[in-house]
Amino acid sequence: MKGFKPKYWIMPVALAVAVTTAAQMGILTPGKAQKQAVSANITSVTVENAQMVNKVPKLSLTGSVEGETSAIISAKIAGRIEQILVEDGQPVSAGQPLVRLESVELANAVRSSSDAVQRAMANYENVEADYRRYQALYAQNAISKQTLDGAETKLKVAQADLSTAKAALSTAEQQYDYSVVTAPVSGVVANRAAVIGQVVAAGGPLMSVESIGEVYAVVNIEQKDLGVVKPGMAAEITVDAYPDKVFAGTIEIMNPAAAVANRMYRTKIKIDNRENLLKPGMFVKVSIVTGQPVPVLAVPQAAIFQKQGLYYVYVLENGKAARRQVEIGSVLGDFIEIKTGLADQAQVITSNVNKLKDGDTVQVGKL
Repeated sequence: MKGFKPKYWIMPVALAVAVTTAAQMGILTPGKAQKQAVSANITSVTVENAQMVNKVPKLSLTGSVEGETSAIISAKIAGRIEQILVEDGQPVSAGQPLVRLESVELANAVRSSSDAVQRAMANYENVEADYRRYQALYAQNAISKQTLDGAETKLKVAQADLSTAKAALSTAEQQYDYSVVTAPVSGVVANRAAVIGQVVAAGGPLMSVESIGEVYAVVNIEQKDLGVVKPGMAAEITVDAYPDKVFAGTIEIMNPAAAVANRMYRTKIKIDNRENLLKPGMFVKVSIVTGQPVPVLAVPQAAIFQKQGLYYVYVLENGKAARRQVEIGSVLGDFIEIKTGLADQAQVITSNVNKLKDGDTVQVGKL
């Protein structure tokens, strides 16, 4: 269109108005936007010094609980189960009946053997009386030596018959006694497999009785650790079932020969279990103190982070977070041992670690 002139002056004016309005409203002040941008890049952190702490040399192992005595219960004779007198978990005393087998035939055998003893006894007494009479007659020369010898032979046979009958009675009574299976030790019934009516063979397992007033934590010791582990050393035992409880134990038995399968040495740690908290088969963690405390460099666990299988900490240097690769050692309560990569008293960042990058500006806040 003729005579049209672009109004380029509108844009500068509009911008000036906007800036003035923002300044009047307090939205924009000189340098504030720049300060906000800088502040957004500063992370607030807490720091602690790397320090020397005492480390107690310990050997950490895993194992399982075994009863002090574990008796496999079985019948000494074959038979059919008539009664089961106990249940799993039931405490029993040595000699207490556990299982009864059908015993009618065994009882009859006892009576029959007893009758046989009575007959043999009567025969022996009769033959013995005859022999004494023959002795008297022989002394009067009323009978021959041959007749006396015959009477003596009958006496010996009767005596042998009586002895055999008594032996048979003893065997029958023992077999009858075997029809009641008793506990060989005091403890707790476990793994009951017996069923009423079941026909069992002699020696077949029916259940077990675990003596658990004292138990063993059983672990395997590697050859490299044999030099620092000895009988009589103290041990601490923990189980998942009681996370807040530590059981005290003492190394009592070390197998002098390595197991063929794993070339490790089976070791038993005795534990007082009067409260019956520990049960055979429980998984346990065992810690054995193997030396005197030694000072080591450590940092709080919160300072450590992992990346691609490596461990790092951030060190505070000139207001910035400097990443340092470290080699860690044992966990010492709330601290972790640092073997290499850090100096004593180095200030390590212990908060917002996962938000930082190497070289980030940080601001130290209060712990």
